[in-house]
Amino acid sequence: MEAITKDTVSIILSKNGLKAVRSGHPWIYSKGISKINKNADSGDIAVLYDEKRKFAGLGLFDAHSPIMVRVLSSGKPVTLNRDFLKERIYSSIQKRTELINDESTTGYRLINGENDQLPAVVLDRYDETLVLKLDSVCWLKHLDILTEIFIELLNPERIVLRLSRSVKEFSDTPDGSVIYGEELNGQITFKENGILFYADPIRGQKTGFFIDQRENRAEVGKISRSKNVLNVFSYTGGFSICAAKNGALSVTSLDISRHALDGCSETFMLNDEKCPHEIICGDAFEEMEKLAKIGKKYDLVIVDPPSFARKMSDLEGALKAYAKVNILASKLVEKDGVLVAASCTARVSSDDFFGAVLRAVGSSGRPYKVIKKTGHALDHPVGFPEGAYLKCIYVKIQ
Repeated sequence: MEAITKDTVSIILSKNGLKAVRSGHPWIYSKGISKINKNADSGDIAVLYDEKRKFAGLGLFDAHSPIMVRVLSSGKPVTLNRDFLKERIYSSIQKRTELINDESTTGYRLINGENDQLPAVVLDRYDETLVLKLDSVCWLKHLDILTEIFIELLNPERIVLRLSRSVKEFSDTPDGSVIYGEELNGQITFKENGILFYADPIRGQKTGFFIDQRENRAEVGKISRSKNVLNVFSYTGGFSICAAKNGALSVTSLDISRHALDGCSETFMLNDEKCPHEIICGDAFEEMEKLAKIGKKYDLVIVDPPSFARKMSDLEGALKAYAKVNILASKLVEKDGVLVAASCTARVSSDDFFGAVLRAVGSSGRPYKVIKKTGHALDHPVGFPEGAYLKCIYVKIQ
């Protein structure tokens, strides 16, 4: 079978680039390249060589990104054809068999980009809807092949295309387009551990929902019975509904977005949940300070903010922000209550994040005990260092 395209570019790697490829790293930056034999277009097959013209690997070229090559194969030569992609996609799907066979959960990730050896490709499933997110222009040229394979292997009702900001301007197909199947009007519902959720594949953040926190939501449910719960940075209330459905006495959801909080209330109605549910709309830092001033306390406080560091220069500020937010959250934890602190910032390591949280908790002078630390779920595997972003810690505070 022929390669996915006849357009190829030969690339001589620098020593650093060659080291990256041989170590299995999926990205080649411009500094990892010594020479390119021609002006290439995004989506061309990049044939990688060492300085002695010995074959090193294959990937897809991206003319519009600092990451110039997304590596798909290294070592022995292969043909990047439809069969190659199908086998790689099938392998990724098979890793999720446990989730696919779980009838209580119909929302999960099927392809986790670089971590499943399909760099810049994310595929999420919400019931019978697939959401394909592309993080590199290099895949636009091969979108039809990807779509055909997904239909063949998964037989979905529809496929929605989502594009990263850096990809949108180069795509003839707009972000949020239904590229296969029936048009989608509004949100769709899916199940997670028996609880119903809404996803908005066309306009929602990421692919329509934060499915990476599924296991932490389940864990929060286990410790919520007979607890008064505060969910900070609640978004549409994933942690909130899991606490309520598992016997919480009351739940308070705090977020700066009124639209997100409306979604939170809709999720409670979708599940016919009668647990007392308070909504607070405002800046998380300011609102937690207000709650502390009036002496408000909760048995369980969840803090799951958006990323505080988009680039490495933000790292110091991110650690300060994590410290500040968890100092405020700790003040709201009742005696013998639990703080659940999460981070989705890839540039902050687990050790640095956990250290910042524990220093924040310790600054109150109250004794504490670490109950649990968690990372990535089964459908969000980590295949290279930059792929590790999610971390969460459970701390009991006396």
